Amino acid sequence: MSDPTEAQATHAFEPIAANPGSASYGHLTFAPEGEESWVEPFDLTELAAKVLGELGHEVRVDGDWIELPASGLYLLPQLIEFDIRPDGNIHVATTMQCNHATLLPQGLFEYQYSVQETFDEAAALGFNQWARTDLPVLLDATRDSAESCMQMRMDFPAEGDRPAYARRVLFGPVAHYGRVPREAATNEDGDDDEGEHDFCPCCLFTNSIDTFKPLLHSEALYGLRLFASRDEDGDCQSDCRANGEEWPQGLAALRAYAATWPGTHMEYRKQYVIVQSVVD
Repeated sequence: MSDPTEAQATHAFEPIAANPGSASYGHLTFAPEGEESWVEPFDLTELAAKVLGELGHEVRVDGDWIELPASGLYLLPQLIEFDIRPDGNIHVATTMQCNHATLLPQGLFEYQYSVQETFDEAAALGFNQWARTDLPVLLDATRDSAESCMQMRMDFPAEGDRPAYARRVLFGPVAHYGRVPREAATNEDGDDDEGEHDFCPCCLFTNSIDTFKPLLHSEALYGLRLFASRDEDGDCQSDCRANGEEWPQGLAALRAYAATWPGTHMEYRKQYVIVQSVVD
């Protein structure tokens, strides 16, 4: 990657203060217990740009940032931390910040976590997973009509001095673990043995929609990370973030939704959703 002192960025975006990522490139010190330490360079901008290029995206490195010229999105990958696991594999935590001159001048970010044999392999896996689950939603947010995601439009009447307005919700792909196979979920009569529940890309959001009303009635763009799980004992957990920061208002609603899932097997669902204004 070019030294930023030699190649100045052509945009005015800055890292978000709440983003725990600290650097896009530098040097890492590896110090396994009982072994000699060593130092390796890392360059997350170069690595993420390579991952995106291999997935078919046109990319341009701009200082520490990656530009996707077709959409106007700018991406900033940063390292949070890494550690060596007892089995010798490397655990890497990163963030990916996204800005757009008109849609997202303030930016948003999301976390990536992965474990692989080397630092570069782990970081690349995290960026690959982000590019397959979150990036399609961000790209559709730049388009008048969604190409990759299911979308829902919500129209609201005029309120006080605010004229009537519309908001669009874009539903990214759902990462899902725990569905009982159809053939294993039926009894001898052919009926669903555990009452397997239907699920579509909007379910995590719509079953918790009351908690997101403040975001629906806002004028800003929000990227929502939704996660809900239930273990074999029926205990439910959840995670909810808006633009990368915790959105505690959504936790109880997502746990309540997970508690309605039939069956007793472990199950989780994770999704990235964008809420934005519609300009007719």
